[in-house]
Amino acid sequence: MAKRNREESHQILLQNFGSNVKADDIANVFCKFGRIESIKFFGRRKCSVLFEQSESACKALQLNNTKQPSLFASLLSVTSLDMVNKPYKKSHLPPGAFILLDPPRFNNYLIPVLPSFLSS
Repeated sequence: MAKRNREESHQILLQNFGSNVKADDIANVFCKFGRIESIKFFGRRKCSVLFEQSESACKALQLNNTKQPSLFASLLSVTSLDMVNKPYKKSHLPPGAFILLDPPRFNNYLIPVLPSFLSS
């Protein structure tokens, strides 16, 4: 279990890059932050990058929401696997986050909800 925690603190998750991007392209962008141990793809536009040091992974997070022409990304998403694997509680949502609420239902039929000034 200690090895898993170590890998999660050294690993980042990349999303929203081009579908034709190879591991070499990603390595060229992220090698300036530190030595890379491995790159694993999960589909065409999602991968994880494992660094040797956790400081390298922390430094790589500064590329979150940046334009990366070499990766064909208009806005690259770079997140820590620590944040991805921990579910948020309602009281610990990040600033600017919102919760989508389902409309009220009764026996799978939508119940019309009117503002109070229209219902009286």
